[in-house]
Amino acid sequence: MIEDLPTLDDVEIYNKSVLMRIDINAPIVDSTILDTTRFESHIPTIKELEDTRLVLLAHQSRPGKKDFTTLKSHAETLSRLLGREVEYIDEIFSSRAVNKIKSLKKGEILLLENVRFYSEEQLKRSAEEHSNSHLVKNLKSYFDLFVNDAFSACHRPHASLVGFVPVIPSVVGRLVEKEVSALTTAIKSPGKKVFILGGAKIEDSVKVMKNVLKKNIAEKVVLTGVVANYFLMLSGIDLGDVNKKTVEENKEGIDDEEMKELFEKYKNKIVLPIDFGIEIDGVRKDVSIEEFDGSHRIMDVGIETISMLSKEIPKYDAAIINGPAGVFEDERFTLGTSEILKAVAKAKFSVVGGGHISSAARMIGIDTKMDHVSTAGGACIRFLSGEKLVALEVIKEYWNKKWRNRV
Repeated sequence: MIEDLPTLDDVEIYNKSVLMRIDINAPIVDSTILDTTRFESHIPTIKELEDTRLVLLAHQSRPGKKDFTTLKSHAETLSRLLGREVEYIDEIFSSRAVNKIKSLKKGEILLLENVRFYSEEQLKRSAEEHSNSHLVKNLKSYFDLFVNDAFSACHRPHASLVGFVPVIPSVVGRLVEKEVSALTTAIKSPGKKVFILGGAKIEDSVKVMKNVLKKNIAEKVVLTGVVANYFLMLSGIDLGDVNKKTVEENKEGIDDEEMKELFEKYKNKIVLPIDFGIEIDGVRKDVSIEEFDGSHRIMDVGIETISMLSKEIPKYDAAIINGPAGVFEDERFTLGTSEILKAVAKAKFSVVGGGHISSAARMIGIDTKMDHVSTAGGACIRFLSGEKLVALEVIKEYWNKKWRNRV
């Protein structure tokens, strides 16, 4: 909960030297950044720190990926969105980078190179172990404060996320504050809640399901996408080889027997599709489960399912959606995801998880009607699953035992 985390309200920031971890990891094609949503999400924190000497740490992709590249264009994008210069240096903790940090004046912003260019960044180590890394030892002396505003990376025990916390007073930024507050409200606020879980990765949905059902957080759990197909198959419905193959490709880490027990125990709370949208001769056709012969790939929930959910979801005090209902990128099969999102927006409190479903919300223009659209994929899933986010736990731990009375 956010009241357990130290924020910018707990420290003096004027004229301080601040190191801030952000997450501006973005889709890139031909050196062009395609989505600036995460950049925009950090602007409130960056603007609040305008009277500091601000250095930014960030990553882009990971080694081996095509979009694993420098942060030069990221600095240019941030500069454009902020309306002020964000200088970039193509090094992280070299003497040249350190000299640049030392020469910063109040109000100046510097973005260091992609922190994942540093080979030890992604090692799974404790905060204490990371605090002895070259990254931390070479930079820690030049900062008064460390700010973690990278909510979407907070489930990772990486050097730039946890390593500075034992050695520099550390708080969270406004984006982390906003995310934690909204997701806590989604989980802990009074009233009836519905969770709509979809997409392809079955394990993610199952983690959330188990948490919200076993803790009696959810009144209903609606399943769509591949995860819905998995549970339909578990219940004995033959969806054909093509859909079975898709399920098998996306059920890593899932125990069928455990899921059968979960379904049997909570089947009065679990809502599954009653029809599907499929493609026949290039055209969408909606077929009921009874009519479906398993010879076509399921592309969306069907019109009867959409109608049912559109009536039911707005009745809840909170609606939380994670994962699309189908192949929303294909306009023939956008309908399920689009209409379910519209229904979620009508609930008293609406939350959209990160990843594909937040992209879908922006694509159809419904994002501005939601109470909260998360910037995070994995971190959001873990939070809704009841798991601790390691980077936030480390900040709480060291604030309470080391920094609270020193700043």
